[in-house]
Amino acid sequence: MLVLAFYAVRLAGPSNLEADAQDRNVGYVMDVVRDGHWLVQQDIRGRIMSKPPLHTWITAAFAEIGGINRLTLTLPSMLAVLAMALLVFHVGRRRFGILAGGLAGFAVVLAPMMSKHVALVRTDALFALAVALAGLAAHRAWERGGGWVPFWLAAGAATLIKGPLGLALAGMGLLAWVWERRSDPTAPPLHGSHWAGIALFLLLVLGWLVPALLSAGQPLVDKLFFQELVGQATGMGKSGYPGQNLHKPTLYFILRFLPFSLFAAYALWRVVRRPAADAAERRFERFLFCWIVGGIVLFSLASHHRGDLLLPLWPAAALLAGREMAAVSSRIGGRWTVAVLTGLSLVFLGAAGWTYYLKAEQQSEEVRYTMTAVRAARALAASGLDVKQMHHLDTPATLQLELGTFRTWIVEAEALRLAGGEAPVLLAVESPKDFPRLFGADGPPLREVFRWPATGDKPAVSVFANAAGQGTGGGMRSEGREP
Repeated sequence: MLVLAFYAVRLAGPSNLEADAQDRNVGYVMDVVRDGHWLVQQDIRGRIMSKPPLHTWITAAFAEIGGINRLTLTLPSMLAVLAMALLVFHVGRRRFGILAGGLAGFAVVLAPMMSKHVALVRTDALFALAVALAGLAAHRAWERGGGWVPFWLAAGAATLIKGPLGLALAGMGLLAWVWERRSDPTAPPLHGSHWAGIALFLLLVLGWLVPALLSAGQPLVDKLFFQELVGQATGMGKSGYPGQNLHKPTLYFILRFLPFSLFAAYALWRVVRRPAADAAERRFERFLFCWIVGGIVLFSLASHHRGDLLLPLWPAAALLAGREMAAVSSRIGGRWTVAVLTGLSLVFLGAAGWTYYLKAEQQSEEVRYTMTAVRAARALAASGLDVKQMHHLDTPATLQLELGTFRTWIVEAEALRLAGGEAPVLLAVESPKDFPRLFGADGPPLREVFRWPATGDKPAVSVFANAAGQGTGGGMRSEGREP
C-alpha cells in the first residue's frame, strides 16, 4: 500500500519528464511504439541508445496497451520497487524472522530515494530488482551446491537493462566464499555446473547484441562500449579519471537512505566484529556484506558518480538494517514500533507530497520546463496546424509526447534546405537565436505562424512556415493561449 501511495502522489503531481535525463528513455519508447524500432532505438535528438533495451521493451509493451503516457512510462519502475520490497520481505522473513523481514521491506519503500524512483522513467529501479534477484539466486546456489541457472538468467536480464555492471554486482556477494573458507574450512564450496546458465546468459545478451551491432554498426559500438562502459568507468573523454571522488559513493549510501542507512552501517560493523554464531546466518550476512561493500568499492573506483547508482546495493543493506531494527523493536515493544513506523510513513509521504505535488512546479526548473512543454503542445494541437508533418529543431521530448508524434531533431543545414524548397514546410523551434543562419537577417523568408505563449519576449515554442507554405491554411498565424 505504501508503494501505491507514493506512486499516487507522484502521478498526481505535475510531470517532470524533462528531469533526470528521462527524456532520453521517453524518446526510446516513442521510437519503438511509433516507428517500430524494437532492436535499436534513438531519442528525440537522434542520439543512439545509451543502454541495452530491456527496460525500453517492457515500458513499450505497457505503452502498446495503454498508450504512451505518464502511467505506462512509469509503471515498470513502480512495479520494480514493489517487487523489491516484497522480495526483501520474503527473504528477510525466512532468514531473520517475520519482524526483521517486515522492517526490511519498510526500509526499501521508505528510503528517501524510493519516492523518486517509484515514478521515474529510468532503468535504475528495474536494474536494482534484477541485480537483487541474481544476487539472492547466487547465494541460494552456493548454499545448495548447484542450481546456477536462475542466477545467470537474472544476471542476463540485468545486463540487458544496464550492461555488464549487472553481472559484476550480482556476483559480488560470492566474495564471501573466500571469507568463509578462511574462517570455517567446512563452509560449502562453490559447486555446481554453470554451463547451462552461461549458455542461457549468452543467448539472452548476444541474441540482442549481435543483431543490434549488425543493424546499427559503429555508432552503437561507440555509444555502448566506449562512451558508456569505458567512459563512465575511467572518465576517458569526460575529463575524469578512476577514483577521482573516492568518498562520494559512501556519502551517497549514508545520506540517500537515511535513517535506515544508519542501521545498515551498524550492521556492517557487527558482521565484522560480532558475526552470527549460526553458520548459515553468518554466511548470509557475510554474503550481504560483500555485496554492499564490494559494490561501494566498485563505484568508488569508477569515474562516474551518481547517488542513484547505489540502488542495487539497497536490497542487501535493507535486509541487514531490518535485522538490526528488529532487535531495537524487541527492546522498545510492539506499540512503540508501530508508532515509529506510522510516524515515519506519514513524514515521508508528507515530504513526497510537498516535494512532488504541492511545491514541485514552483521549486523545480525541470518541472516548470516540462509543464510548459505540455501546455504548449495542447495549444499547438488546437491551432489547426498539421503537427504530424512538422519538423523539430530543438523542442523538448514532452512536446511531441503530448502531440502524439515522434520526429527526431533536424540540424540547421537540413532546415535551410527544407525552407528553401518548393514544398510547404513547418519548423518548430524553442530558441531561434541558436540557429542564426536559418532565422537571422540573411536567412530564408520564414513567417511565424504559431507562438506559445502569445505574449512575452521569449516564447516556449514557435512554429515557422516557409514561403511555399505561407499561402495555405497551414500557414495562418496562430497565437497559442494558455489552456
